[in-house]
Amino acid sequence: MIISQDDIMHSEEKRAGSLRDLELFKMMLQPHFLFNSLNNLYALSIKKSDQTAEAIAGLSGLLARVVSCSRMEYIPLSREVHLIEEYIGLERIWLGETNFLLDLHVVGQTEELMIPPLVLYTFIENAFKHGIRKCHGDGWLTIRVEVKKNKLHFTAKNKLSRDCQELDGESEKHTELGIKAVNELLEKKCAGRYHLVTGARGDVYRVHLVICQPTAEKK
Repeated sequence: MIISQDDIMHSEEKRAGSLRDLELFKMMLQPHFLFNSLNNLYALSIKKSDQTAEAIAGLSGLLARVVSCSRMEYIPLSREVHLIEEYIGLERIWLGETNFLLDLHVVGQTEELMIPPLVLYTFIENAFKHGIRKCHGDGWLTIRVEVKKNKLHFTAKNKLSRDCQELDGESEKHTELGIKAVNELLEKKCAGRYHLVTGARGDVYRVHLVICQPTAEKK
């Protein structure tokens, strides 16, 4: 088989284009996180909450870890789960007296399984933004992360407010910037080995994601 110079140049251009696209999607995720977080801090400061300083310190640490992870091609699933737990802890501060029910289960070995960064995290952030925050004390969120036979099985369900229930059967209307970035990131990094279903039915929004045998790309 003979490979011409044109073939080599085309291959390099294609790879460079893919890398540029991937960096773009990562950049889309970071402002999405920061914008939501700053809004949360602003709301907390308006209430003159005694926990404002704690929330700022917590956000600073979480933001540093989010930025660090977003620079990587893949991160351990265990690290993604830790980011989610940190974020939920901050949400409890931001929401103050607004209660919500949380059911979080992590099953299997999460240390060695690698995934693109901030994928699961963004789904949880949106569950709070579009669900719990608008349910005024009547919200709930269930999260299940399971590793079985080198596959990640992730499911998240949250209650939607009445304002969001018109999304029933039209998940596209629920996919804002962060979710669109996640879809593109999965297609770039896990093409052919992932399955994603998102959508609303009645007052429940559901995300189901399976990633098969995710492995880091060779340099």
